[in-house]
Amino acid sequence: MADEKIPERNYRWPWFVLAGVVLGVVLMIVWVGYAALREKEERNFSAPLPAQGR
Repeated sequence: MADEKIPERNYRWPWFVLAGVVLGVVLMIVWVGYAALREKEERNFSAPLPAQGR
């Protein structure tokens, strides 16, 4: 009995948590990059005015 090996547990949930964290970081980078681009275009005074939809 003392020589019996206990099998290792292979959990899958840490991989799902890791994938969620990585996806969250990637989405955050894309979102902040898009917001910065919009802000840069908004501050560009030499850009043409948007068309008036009437």
